[in-house]
Amino acid sequence: MKKAVLFLTLAISLTFVGCGTKRQYFEPESVNKEISLSHDLPSYIKSVNPNGATLKNGNIITKDGLDTSIKLAKGFELLNKSEDAVISSNINGDLNVSDTSGNTLYFASFKSAIVSASLEGNLLAAVSAANQIYLIDIFEAKTLMQYKSSEIYSVDSRVVSPYFMSSLIIYPSLDGRIYIVQKDSGRILRDVVVSSEPFFNNIIFLDVIGENMIAATAKKLIVINPQRTLYYDAEIKNILANDENIYIFKKDGNVVLTDLGLRVKNERNFKFAIFSDALATDNYLYIVEKTGYIFRTDLDLNNPEIYEFDSEIEDKSFMGKDAFYYDDEFVNFK
Repeated sequence: MKKAVLFLTLAISLTFVGCGTKRQYFEPESVNKEISLSHDLPSYIKSVNPNGATLKNGNIITKDGLDTSIKLAKGFELLNKSEDAVISSNINGDLNVSDTSGNTLYFASFKSAIVSASLEGNLLAAVSAANQIYLIDIFEAKTLMQYKSSEIYSVDSRVVSPYFMSSLIIYPSLDGRIYIVQKDSGRILRDVVVSSEPFFNNIIFLDVIGENMIAATAKKLIVINPQRTLYYDAEIKNILANDENIYIFKKDGNVVLTDLGLRVKNERNFKFAIFSDALATDNYLYIVEKTGYIFRTDLDLNNPEIYEFDSEIEDKSFMGKDAFYYDDEFVNFK
């Protein structure tokens, strides 16, 4: 009984503490100018992932921009797109690979939804919501490898796709691990623990620059090269890799610029900013802030300028190579 009373007292105490805590938001001292989402999309954004967005009418947006020639089947959402194929899935576990004309190349049903996938030639690398990784020959409709990683309880919405290298495939898991798989045999050669948090521990960023493999969860960034493995601990909102630079967007409003060795080159604080997306193009870094701003700096994080949207970024958004897409509109940065 005493334990129950103690628990109830603690719960009430925490409730009042929580109610008394007011969230603080970014408030600029001055704004350089206003910016508007000046172009219309044919439909509203339905879903997003690091590779692209699906519109409610079935059209898609990739890093290269809006593609109205693609129309996904009802209930399906874009996972990834290569030059000649589109990968989509639905919540029921159905996976479809089609050519750019809409003709199905491969279709299969899985026990749980496929949440990320990449294609190279006949090989499809996929990760399911149950944290199972697959290697599939889509021409032969044959599963070459499947492996169940550890149980997961919650996932960050930013789920990245497997990465094909010359002879290897890098699989980002949902439990903070990376699996390195031999492409021709489907054999798992190595697994690397990026972080071991119990919740929201999936890989949110994965890229390879030269000999450096860069991966991150919401708690840790690592860089692996033949010489060593480097670590950076932080509360991470987003990561952007650009040539020899890594930009770390932290949940406290700080942007940290490092080299590939994770040596800090510069740092810029936007107090209480909630980072959404970022893009490096034409010697500028553009950072979208959810309460309705875009920060523009040079690639060294110097000479910051602040642009203001006419509203907050309250719904799904996606950053392409040179444009920002939100709701049913977009703005070009070139």
